[in-house]
Amino acid sequence: METTVVVLGHVDHGKSTLVGRLLYDTGQVQDDRVDFACRRSAEQGRSLEFAFLLDGLAEEQEQGITIDFTQTRLKFDDRDFVIADAPGHREFLKNMISGASRAEAAIVVIDASEGVREQSRRHGYLLSLLGVTQIAVVINKMDLAGWSEAVFQSIRQEYADFLHSHGMKAMQYIPVAAYTGDNLIQPSKNLAWYQGPTVREQFLAFQPVRDAQEALRFVVQDVYRFGSRRLLAGRIEAGCLTAGQKVVVWPTAEKTKVLRIDCWPRLETRSASQGDCVALELADPLFVERGMLLAGTEQPLTSSRCFYARVVWLGRKELVSGQRYKLKLGCQETGAWFERFDRVIDIGNLQDASLAGIPAGFVGEGLLMTDQPIVFDAFSAIPATGRFVLVDGYQIAGGGIVLAAAAGERQDFARFSHEKQAAETNPALFAEASRISRLERRERNRHKSFAVWLTGLSGAGKSTLARGLEEKLFRAGVQTYVLDGDNIRGGLNQDLSFSAGGRRENIRRVGEVAKLFVDAGFVVITAFISPYANDRGHARELLASGEFVEVFVKCSLAACEQRDVKGLYAKARQGIVRQFTGIDDVYEVPEQPELVIDTEQYSVEECVEQLVQYVIANCRLAESAES
Repeated sequence: METTVVVLGHVDHGKSTLVGRLLYDTGQVQDDRVDFACRRSAEQGRSLEFAFLLDGLAEEQEQGITIDFTQTRLKFDDRDFVIADAPGHREFLKNMISGASRAEAAIVVIDASEGVREQSRRHGYLLSLLGVTQIAVVINKMDLAGWSEAVFQSIRQEYADFLHSHGMKAMQYIPVAAYTGDNLIQPSKNLAWYQGPTVREQFLAFQPVRDAQEALRFVVQDVYRFGSRRLLAGRIEAGCLTAGQKVVVWPTAEKTKVLRIDCWPRLETRSASQGDCVALELADPLFVERGMLLAGTEQPLTSSRCFYARVVWLGRKELVSGQRYKLKLGCQETGAWFERFDRVIDIGNLQDASLAGIPAGFVGEGLLMTDQPIVFDAFSAIPATGRFVLVDGYQIAGGGIVLAAAAGERQDFARFSHEKQAAETNPALFAEASRISRLERRERNRHKSFAVWLTGLSGAGKSTLARGLEEKLFRAGVQTYVLDGDNIRGGLNQDLSFSAGGRRENIRRVGEVAKLFVDAGFVVITAFISPYANDRGHARELLASGEFVEVFVKCSLAACEQRDVKGLYAKARQGIVRQFTGIDDVYEVPEQPELVIDTEQYSVEECVEQLVQYVIANCRLAESAES
């Protein structure tokens, strides 16, 4: 299991030299890279600059500073580390945060000849904001300070006091001379007064934030189909997985078992652990797509549209409450905005600021809202599923962590209702009944109101039947209307994607609109694939008994493909259209629909007539139809 360690510090305090020398002294850098660093150093009239083993940009090598953040791997004994060398200059704060955002431990480098500087404090504070608690302070360039213990102790005390003022404590303070290699791998004779660990020993003292026994978190990055096998490709962000293990798919909260685990290049394996990228095959044909997560049966995630968050803002424009951004957490994406800010912190002076918005370089804490419910953990519990970024336009403008689910705001994703949420969380909203009852509307219309919910594969004939039924009922004097993709997706739901979350929200809204039509006394006809039984069940729950008529428009996949005038099935077969129902996405056949219409066995006219007869016979429309 790898441990990610970020190396931070003020500009030119020797971060890259420290990491480069560690690689060089342990023989973990390729010869051609050493040759390149020697040539670049000679061109500038210098002896070997160990920083050149890391600093890849020409500007970095010419100016002797780190601009971009780089990652390299380092191995001590049987431990693997990912080292993130982050830039120290204030202008590259965004790159520094990129490097520190996934760190499990940190080394703060301070120049003994300069002491604690502005960025030394700022980086320490940002580590606290990002939740990094394993910190070691390396006091570098002790050779320039005459190997003085007094200088070391003075810097140590100053920085310890600073960390203490922000509720932090360093694991160790280590004096070194990175360029000469003193106290990096072996104890230094020049620092005989120091009895603590070397830098190498400190690396081994860092521990992974989570061990393999903790909560499972598997993030689905994509879904692939190989013949009859459907594989979920992704990364284990926490915990471990074994073949046969029971898991829960979030946000649907459906339970299943892991049938098989493939891990390249070994292919089938019995188990995998945190950090492994694997492909899973589940025992049940559940709907799963990019962005969803798998968790253990005893370690549920939180699903909600709102949570308390802390964000480091780096955008060009000020972060303001109510402004919409794109939030990315793991592989989940949704619109988001801050409802309010509870605290604004100036990273420059590390003081609270009385500001309405969050300028670049400031930190904000407050209540974050999302368009769609997302699943997450508090960062303090499981960092990997408690981190997010905010995107403004096409640029990442801020990085943040989840502090906690908002009290009283947690929602059940599978049964999320805006109406329920508004009633429970907004005391300013009150339900007011209409002065015209549903019964009065029905008596005026001379027929009962209800919803006819047509469901089936694309190409089964739902819209054709819906329009035919609408015309027949209208001619019979029935107040009726059709809801389908043309009039819903083009207007009310034009903001929704075709992701699983977008499709679920689409059907949820259709159910709510259908309920309003039923309240208004209409026979409303809906024509949507609506492939998931849960979503259809939730729409049924919105209406009273007898007001929801589920009609399964039955047609084989082969026949639907033959009718495919838009060529969507062909594109799905070619992989151009992804997550297409019936091809690489499931359709859950209704178990007990009120009516089954087989469009393969009967003509359009015969199918429409079956619908009309059922509606008249079962929904007390005979009187209206005869008049």
